[in-house]
Amino acid sequence: MIEIDRALIRFRTKTGHVDAVRDVSLRVETGEVFGLVGESGSGKSTLLRALAGLTPLAGGSMHTGSRPDRPARRDVQMVFQDPYGALHPRFTVDKTLREPLSINGIGDEDARILAALAEVGLGPAFRFRYPHQLSGGQRQRVSIARALIVEPRVLLLDEPTSALDVSVQAEILNLLRRLHRERDLTMILVSHNLAVIGFLCQRVAVMRNGEIVEQLGIDAVRARNVAHEYTRRLLRATEGYVRGQGA
Repeated sequence: MIEIDRALIRFRTKTGHVDAVRDVSLRVETGEVFGLVGESGSGKSTLLRALAGLTPLAGGSMHTGSRPDRPARRDVQMVFQDPYGALHPRFTVDKTLREPLSINGIGDEDARILAALAEVGLGPAFRFRYPHQLSGGQRQRVSIARALIVEPRVLLLDEPTSALDVSVQAEILNLLRRLHRERDLTMILVSHNLAVIGFLCQRVAVMRNGEIVEQLGIDAVRARNVAHEYTRRLLRATEGYVRGQGA
């Protein structure tokens, strides 16, 4: 469903340029949930934005298995990290969900909006609320509904739970796992937390300084069967490793 071949993403600076992503290649199969993990600044979110068409490539290529009978942008949708910044503050939930339907020329808008809300666990009472009237978890549910309402084949998730309370994180992760199963979605999940990756993903790529240092199956992650020292450090951090503990 997704094929990335030697992707290069470059940003201009005052003194020249910086390569945020360098020589990244990976494949994601249809229906797979693939994880990208790494510390802040490793390039994982930049790679995701390039897949969504929001950031241009300076080199290499990216391809998604879009249907020939409809625009690629409809088949690839993204859920952003910050549920507080992802929704227009002056749009009701109804308008937020109606807009992508109008852009893509999809009819039966009222029925689709109600169905999208129900799918993410929100009733019709939320339809005419504004973002400031919603909790963080409810906002993220609306963001997920907005992405899914155009019936994409690929869902890109940029740390969708990191800005939420721990109890709400679990609800959103369970929702995403159910949606993956029911819709047979292909997903790429970006996170700095290997525990979150392990809950949803079948495979994971570890990124550092704009490069992939290791790709492995999630069973290898759970068994701590990793080759790169950086991956081992991420595992220790996920386990709550505390320097000097027990001293």
